[in-house]
Amino acid sequence: MSYPRNAFAVQNSEHLWQLIEDYPLATVITSEPDCQLVHMPLSLNQDKTQLLGHANLANPLTQLKSAQLRVLFRGPDAYLSPSQVAGLMLPTWDYATVHISGQLREITHPDDKYAAMQRQLKQFESPANPWGMSMLSENQIAKLFSQLFFFSIEITSMTGTFKLSQNKSNDTRQAIAHLLEAQGNPLSRYYQQKIV
Repeated sequence: MSYPRNAFAVQNSEHLWQLIEDYPLATVITSEPDCQLVHMPLSLNQDKTQLLGHANLANPLTQLKSAQLRVLFRGPDAYLSPSQVAGLMLPTWDYATVHISGQLREITHPDDKYAAMQRQLKQFESPANPWGMSMLSENQIAKLFSQLFFFSIEITSMTGTFKLSQNKSNDTRQAIAHLLEAQGNPLSRYYQQKIV
């Protein structure tokens, strides 16, 4: 038996990359007993082969150099009730997630650290009033970088689970999409894009 069900599996990289960019707060899962879960924002590198991140030196990831990791990105979700959607026999929960396996690598060169930080700032800062590294002196940047562990996670596999009531009729799925849109739930756009 396959789980999550194959009907919910997404292999289209564009959809998976978009979810990562829209929901960058990741759960990093390790096999270390003292450091099984770490939550942190991660971003894709330019060619989308690696995740980039940084952490303070107290973060347990600093002790896991070259470790194999699993990373979970959790996108939007919604509880759906039969009282809200005709065609549902029982309550259900729809959601979108991305699962990545990869190898942790420390970033050590100052230019690579700077590039990784710039990549994350470009993704996370507001275009209207962005904060930038240019606001710091070289000494401030050097001090900041000495207090952080920069890393990449080389992506070895990536899959998505987008449970969007694919096992329901088209009418029921349309009713769910309309409900989610009326509620302002971003999961509604996944129905509209016909991702799976």
